[in-house]
Amino acid sequence: MHDALNYVKSGHIATTIRKEMYKEFQAIVLAGGGGSRMTELTQGQHKCLLPIGNIPMIWYPLCLLERAGFKEAIVVVSENTEHDVSLSLNKLNLKIKTDIVAVEDAEDLGTADSIRLIHEKITTDFLVISCDLITNIDIREILDLYRKYNATITALMLPTPKLPEDFTTPGPKNKQKPETDLIGIDNETGRLIFLASASDFKKTINISQTLLKKHTNFTIHSKLMDAHLYVINKWVLDFLVHNKNFSTLKGELLPYIVSKQLSKPKQCKDDKNTSIIKVDLKEDIFRFAVEKPLDELIRKMSAYNDHSTDLEDAYHGDIIRCYAHIVDGKFGLRANTIQMYHFANAKISDWWTNDNNKVYVPNISNTATIHSTQIQDCHVNDNAIINEKTSLKQSHIGSNAIVESKTRISQSVVMENVTIKQRCIINNCILCNGCIIEEGSELKDCVVGPQHVVTSGSQHAREVLTDPDKLIEI
Repeated sequence: MHDALNYVKSGHIATTIRKEMYKEFQAIVLAGGGGSRMTELTQGQHKCLLPIGNIPMIWYPLCLLERAGFKEAIVVVSENTEHDVSLSLNKLNLKIKTDIVAVEDAEDLGTADSIRLIHEKITTDFLVISCDLITNIDIREILDLYRKYNATITALMLPTPKLPEDFTTPGPKNKQKPETDLIGIDNETGRLIFLASASDFKKTINISQTLLKKHTNFTIHSKLMDAHLYVINKWVLDFLVHNKNFSTLKGELLPYIVSKQLSKPKQCKDDKNTSIIKVDLKEDIFRFAVEKPLDELIRKMSAYNDHSTDLEDAYHGDIIRCYAHIVDGKFGLRANTIQMYHFANAKISDWWTNDNNKVYVPNISNTATIHSTQIQDCHVNDNAIINEKTSLKQSHIGSNAIVESKTRISQSVVMENVTIKQRCIINNCILCNGCIIEEGSELKDCVVGPQHVVTSGSQHAREVLTDPDKLIEI
């Protein structure tokens, strides 16, 4: 199949093959999270609808799936967001069909919990992608890797985003360092053999003798990011449904599956004195990870060997096989913190317009009213009003926003229904839905919460300006 695709470059045959390929996978977009790491922005807005480049965040993973040939996607949302997400998707002009599934209290559930709750809708191997993943990778590459090795799970790994030295995150200085993933990958085969958070270890990492014997040449990476995009075998879902102690995919289920590559199915002894009641069938992962007879026959008859140290069976006879797909030379981040959200907005125009398959909205909406002649590298959305004698640079202006005269805005995100009155100076800020910046105010490196009013003549730097009772700390 893979070789055939290299020869079929275009035309009806290529289209037919692509349609057939994606019958084998279902796509799931997880969009129920409440944004607990960025509550300053999500207290008045659903995380998946936060604008990046004036487009709701959820558009990016759906666009990624559409480009790869997916015709349908299940979108998991929280009950209280279902209506708003549905309205938003109807306006995004996507061709991919979305099945919006509302889950009760989804914002409080783990990612594995959400998948478990919709398991009846999943009938094939499936791809899971987070709504906050902003990247220009080609999903077909990770699907090909999954097929090549008939994998259990294949995970996308991206280089950790490198921030420019002059980049400043709006809001107070935060000394907390981002979480570092420790990702062990076999250098020859791409097998994902180790996955943990650096915070789980004090000074040293203990590697089991079994792993060292089995994988003699591997690297533990600390500058890769688990992108939260996984291709998963259907049997893993069956296992997850019967084992409710797993709440998250990345933090719990995936490390467990990765570690189980070192195990083998238990050999059942024919002992008349042993009661079958003593065996907890639900807990035994190998009751679910059963190799199909044809796959087993092909593996044993094949001369292929993925390790050069011995003449044992390919894959060491492992039924459970996890792989990492590392992408370099492409952009990618998860917009799950204020820092990454603001960075995505700062770079999205460069990233998306450099993409050969770009799908992007016009810089200036044809329903916006623009009286200023000083607009540089900006996106201005529907029904926004920009008055004369204003200066806008490298900023995103949301729908129905009003910018009055003699105001300067640079390197900022201005969301929907924001009013910025005369003679204001806004630099490197995030202004949330419906806030009002009164006349003569100066804001630098600030976050202004939804519906908040910044009083006339105020001067603020590196602050979060919001009503205290609305800001909930997690």
